[in-house]
Amino acid sequence: MNTERFLERALFDMLKTKPVTRVFVSDLLGEVGVCKATFYKHYCDKYDLLQKCFRNSFYAEILAHAENFDQFVAQSLSSFRKNPKVVLNAMPPEDPSGLFGYHVGLLCGFLRKEYGFRAGGSNENLIRAYARTVTEVTLEWLSSPRLAPAEEIMRLIRALYPSGLQV
Repeated sequence: MNTERFLERALFDMLKTKPVTRVFVSDLLGEVGVCKATFYKHYCDKYDLLQKCFRNSFYAEILAHAENFDQFVAQSLSSFRKNPKVVLNAMPPEDPSGLFGYHVGLLCGFLRKEYGFRAGGSNENLIRAYARTVTEVTLEWLSSPRLAPAEEIMRLIRALYPSGLQV
């Protein structure tokens, strides 16, 4: 259990200075002092570690308290604002197999749950496109030199809600 926490902490610390695409398992192994077999005993790859790291550091609390999509987005914005560099380095849009894709998936799940959509239904492509847009808007907000108030971003996210999505 401690090994997992040490690896998560090492990844989190590395994301403060470089994007996940430039973090290598060998870097993490050297930082924590474990062998490759130990790493792969706990994780499939660095993206598995990344998702578990964010699940423990950010999403566990958000998922425990968010009762609807608006709350999920608001709590994500609040949580991400505390460590914007880490979030930006962890979610490059050009690497959707990592945390970016995971975040989009969580947003889709909340939309499905809140509105009773079923996975793979007629609205699936629209839900995915909207969730991807919300994630991109969030990352754009975090990368701006001066963070606008979260309420402004929430208004934008609501305004971008697709009219073709039946609720």
